Amino acid sequence: MQGDVKGQAGELAQAKRSLAALGRRASTVDIAARTGIHQSQVSRLLRGQFRRVSPNVRKLLEYKPYVKKKTPDIEAKQAVIRAALRTWDATPEGARALVRLLRSVEGLRRV
Repeated sequence: MQGDVKGQAGELAQAKRSLAALGRRASTVDIAARTGIHQSQVSRLLRGQFRRVSPNVRKLLEYKPYVKKKTPDIEAKQAVIRAALRTWDATPEGARALVRLLRSVEGLRRV
């Protein structure tokens, strides 16, 4: 009996941690729309305001947030290529310099 209570407490604690992490990755409105659980209930559960692992908690634990993959806009990609080619003097040295420049800009974006 004692081990069962500890197991339930551990399951409850893990559920609260998992739902808190879910709340950082997806909006309550999106989760509510995709699960059918009312938004206010989703918000309460993501804040860890529950005492047992209910069917709604289990449903949220199974929820996988939709992550939109970034796909480059073809027109934007072509504009970048045209701009790079306009600045290149068609020499191997110029190509190396342009690549170094673009890589340094890439490094700035990560900061």
